[in-house]
Amino acid sequence: MKRKFFKKTNYRGTATRNITARKKVRRFSFFNLLLAVVLWLALVVFFYSGRLLRPQTLVLGQKAPETIAASVDFRAENVAATQAGQRAATDAVLPVFSIDSSAIENARLLLTTNRLTEILPTDKQVDVQTILFTALSNTSSRGIISVSDAQTKFNGKAPSGKIALRGGKTDVIRTLDSFVQQADALKAATAEILHELPRESRNEEKTIRALIAPCLWPNLAYDAAETDMRRAQATALVDPVIEPVSAGTILVRNGDTVSEQTLKRLAAHEQRLSELETPAERIQRLAGNGFLLLIGLTLSAAIAGIVQPLLLRSRRQMLLLVTLCALPLIVGKGLLYATVDLHLIPATLLHFALPLSIAPLLASILLGSAPGLISGFWVSFALATLLGGNFDVFVLGLLTSVAAIYTTRDVKRRTALFRAGFWIGAVEIIFALVMAVLEHPSWQILIPQIGTAMLCGLVSALLALLLIPVFEHLFKITTDISLLELSDLSHPLLQSLAINAPGTYHHSLMLASLAQNAAEAVGANGLMLRVCAYFHDIGKLVKPGFFSENIQFSENPHDDLTPSMSTLVIVSHIKEGVMLAKKYKLPQVVIDGIEQHQGTSLVSVFYQRAKTRAAGQPAINDEDFRYEGPRPQTREMAILMLADSCEAASRSLEKPTPVRVTNLINDIFDARLRDGQLDECTLTLAELNKIKQSFVFSLTSMLHGRVAYPKDENRSNKPAETPDQPVGNPPADR
Repeated sequence: MKRKFFKKTNYRGTATRNITARKKVRRFSFFNLLLAVVLWLALVVFFYSGRLLRPQTLVLGQKAPETIAASVDFRAENVAATQAGQRAATDAVLPVFSIDSSAIENARLLLTTNRLTEILPTDKQVDVQTILFTALSNTSSRGIISVSDAQTKFNGKAPSGKIALRGGKTDVIRTLDSFVQQADALKAATAEILHELPRESRNEEKTIRALIAPCLWPNLAYDAAETDMRRAQATALVDPVIEPVSAGTILVRNGDTVSEQTLKRLAAHEQRLSELETPAERIQRLAGNGFLLLIGLTLSAAIAGIVQPLLLRSRRQMLLLVTLCALPLIVGKGLLYATVDLHLIPATLLHFALPLSIAPLLASILLGSAPGLISGFWVSFALATLLGGNFDVFVLGLLTSVAAIYTTRDVKRRTALFRAGFWIGAVEIIFALVMAVLEHPSWQILIPQIGTAMLCGLVSALLALLLIPVFEHLFKITTDISLLELSDLSHPLLQSLAINAPGTYHHSLMLASLAQNAAEAVGANGLMLRVCAYFHDIGKLVKPGFFSENIQFSENPHDDLTPSMSTLVIVSHIKEGVMLAKKYKLPQVVIDGIEQHQGTSLVSVFYQRAKTRAAGQPAINDEDFRYEGPRPQTREMAILMLADSCEAASRSLEKPTPVRVTNLINDIFDARLRDGQLDECTLTLAELNKIKQSFVFSLTSMLHGRVAYPKDENRSNKPAETPDQPVGNPPADR
């Protein structure tokens, strides 16, 4: 059926194609409608149902931007009363002290029995060390306090004059007056020692005082860790003081400084609103959010229909776009839950932590600027709706989307994504500074916002770097980043082409330059065309000697084949090229270039030869001498076809003057148009004219003539003449 199409008149063929196109549009429209309905229902049910979640955007010390009044009766904590109860509980906890006996233990090591006997000569039956340290231990265990500590009550640590002295299983509550001061401790210990020593040693009072004085320093050690722990436990046991707040009470006035009491009341008010929400109100809220999302979805589809209508006709691209738009919403829902319920993220940082730029960043690279703009608008609108119609989020989303799209217009290297992430972060920082001018937050709020903004931009770039290969593989999309990597001429297929089919390799290089220049003239993807041109004839590696550019001066193998057999050999390089491309895992766009660069064109050389040989016999069917196609489906593939034909045909010009080159190109363009090869692509007549001009300029430059070198008449040995054209037939595959 498809081959009969070429025999129909132009009018009937055009009508048939229009009917087919309308059927495709209707089919794609139904798919898009179904996709939109599923997306809309999933968002409404998953993201906007359930308990009302609204983060508190006011922070301590901020100037309130508006007056807020209570709309319902509720109960809230009285922060001042609660703090008073906590202070009372803290004050009731006595400071914890312990007796430090390390000074006595150190002295025991230094003052041995022999040492003491030398200092205090006594009867050998008397144990001087035991007497000395028994007295020291008795005095030290009573607790020694300095005069200054007694007067200042340990610098205010024991304002009540009482402490908890740790000892054994339970603490002992003692007043500061019950402890012995340093001077009294020295007297008491000296007296006890003298009482136990023999009578002849009692005259050594000064010596004894000198020995024990270093051991009787103040030994009450404050245990800060234990005291703080006990006070924290006591504070935690204090119940908050709850008081009623009536509807209509002003919770905060415009311009007032937000206090802790204000934040407690606002949080309790929001909690009460959520608790009082009836099923009917929840359904009403669900319907309202659903209607807003429907408006956003409709606007997004309208924008897509205006700026890039072809996007709506591609199921694969629509699925990718929906996926890119859904991911930030899932992350945003999680961040909102972490902020409101788990209190892991400060509410002031939520706007800058939202993944507003990741969808437009990925969509711009994978699908183009227009899909990036569409995804940015939709994600901004949906997240703003999720946060209760937050206009700041919507504006911030649009700004970061524009920054992401603008900085990724010509991204061809993966490292350039971090530059885009930096600019996204810079835009968010500028937005934070503008909002700071309007709301006057403290530096403790603004500095974390700036850090979060830059971090979010860089994280978005990192995620894009990781996700691009995944989406390229799943949705069979090739970005300029991957194309640039494929443009390296050291690819194994291109190296094999250069060695085994040098004529084809040279033709591919010339074609790449010719096609890329033409693509840039009409705003098409020049890098894609360059890569497709490099690989479009790799199928000729299987039988390189059967193609005219590789025959050179050898015998033409087609002389021994029938025209139909030669046609099969020539046409087979398309299928063989596709097989090689799949073997080397080349992207789909390169495979499209291999399949479509000849379209369904006629192998005219062998068709004419077959007609000549079949003179007087039944007519030859031209369908048997055509490529299988498909015909070019995009502008890039159409340019590749035209450039391939023009570059090959230009080699047959004996004198490639601009006029001859122009006439040749016009003939080829007219032939392709008459043959219907350009009917399925979107090239306009204006673009075809620009492509012609580009071809004329490029081919004239490539085929420029040279001044003949003067002959040396004195030389007797003349070099053999080299023919300008290779022996054989015209290009067999054109």
